[in-house]
Amino acid sequence: MGWGRIVPVVVVAVLASGVLAGCGADGRIQGIGPGTSVSSCIDYVPLTAAERRDAADLVVDARVTRTDRTVELGGVYDVHDAEVTKVAKGDAPGTTIEVVSTSDKCTTSGEPVEYLDGDVLADEGRFRLYLTKADPDDDDSVWQLVVPGAADPLATG
Repeated sequence: MGWGRIVPVVVVAVLASGVLAGCGADGRIQGIGPGTSVSSCIDYVPLTAAERRDAADLVVDARVTRTDRTVELGGVYDVHDAEVTKVAKGDAPGTTIEVVSTSDKCTTSGEPVEYLDGDVLADEGRFRLYLTKADPDDDDSVWQLVVPGAADPLATG
């Protein structure tokens, strides 16, 4: 194997380690320890409604309302209450579940998350939500959209 094949592999490995470690606003890798924050950048692939359904553990129609609660999930997310009106996939853990809207920008622990075009759930209303557990090992954890924007508005009526 010549150098021509090794160099691209090394470059990819270095870039991946930088992304996994997290990056600051200035592009520098953030440290881990007292007083430091951890940043994370994930580039989500847009999914069709069918792909969202396949990726989701739970798909529900729900009336979404804002709350004054937040949760730390690698960044501070606003929690929304979702009153489930129909279950299209999976088993709803109750008539009202807590939901966060997955961010489409880099997130930093302890800091409020941001969205390129705003939080899709900020406008209260009825949505079809494509969800996964924010923490699969925690039965009481909130649900999150499988990808940013995985909430289809439903007609009111």
